[in-house]
Amino acid sequence: MRQITARKDERETTAGSSRGTRWGAISVFVSLAYGAAWVLLWPAIQTSADLSDPVGSPGAYIGTVAMMFTPGLAALLVAVALQRRRGKAILVELGLTGFFTRQAWRFALAGVTGAVVLISGSWGLGMLFGWVQLDPEQSVAKELIVRVTGEQPPIPMALLALLQLVNLPIGIAITAIAATGEEVGWRGWLLPKLLPLGPGWALSVSGAIWGLWHAPAILLGLNFEQRNPLGIIMMMIGCVGAGVLIGWLRLASGSLLPCVLAHAALNSFATYQSVLFPPFDQRLVGPLAITGWIVMTLLITSCMLRATRRRQRHDSEQGGREIRDTAVSP
Repeated sequence: MRQITARKDERETTAGSSRGTRWGAISVFVSLAYGAAWVLLWPAIQTSADLSDPVGSPGAYIGTVAMMFTPGLAALLVAVALQRRRGKAILVELGLTGFFTRQAWRFALAGVTGAVVLISGSWGLGMLFGWVQLDPEQSVAKELIVRVTGEQPPIPMALLALLQLVNLPIGIAITAIAATGEEVGWRGWLLPKLLPLGPGWALSVSGAIWGLWHAPAILLGLNFEQRNPLGIIMMMIGCVGAGVLIGWLRLASGSLLPCVLAHAALNSFATYQSVLFPPFDQRLVGPLAITGWIVMTLLITSCMLRATRRRQRHDSEQGGREIRDTAVSP
């Protein structure tokens, strides 16, 4: 990882705060983000709403979307009320400066590409292992259309899948609004606060906190249809991996834009599975399930190897300059 960029990013984002991990501010932030998430989804939990049913629980879906803004609002409250940031210092504290730079767009493209690789790779492994079959005509989306309308789809499901793929950029743009609410909290505010632990620990711990924050939604059947501690643990594992990758974009680019678009692409493209596959075990197949863990491990390893090569190249260049300077000195 780019140590220099990470340290520079930490200095800028903390806006002159004292060195070291600020556990008091972190505790308040986490309490606010978690508390707001539980408050929003508690009514749905009380009525046993089901997020795995796209049409049966509209209130739960609305609450889940609103929940995505809680980390950003929690970070804003901590920055203003606890850290006493004012004016531009608030934007710096939340990681909202340098949002639309050329480097940010370059890493944003890498982030979206990585999300597509993660999701398609997880599906590919699922088909390779025999855990899921590609069959749009028996897909979850077709079942839903028949259930809602009482009629067969007017066009072949393969064509509908193609049309949905074409519309994917629009879905990413819309989803990015809510993803910003999360990323301001997790990668904008929290990640830089944890950097004194070291980049590796900061990425992992922030990912685990992000994963546990999903607990009320997991208890409603989100992602794995596991309304129990197993679902929460699986979400935490998946979010640690995804958090390392998305957080790396933040440290490498110094911008939140790549994080927002990668997160939005992950959420948007993952729903595309409904038009491709019949029902399958979501604990086994998916970007945050077992096949996704395998792909994320490969992507993280690739990032680590790239960082190692860049560091070795930098050290080699530095050594070459030192030799030349010594040769020309009297």
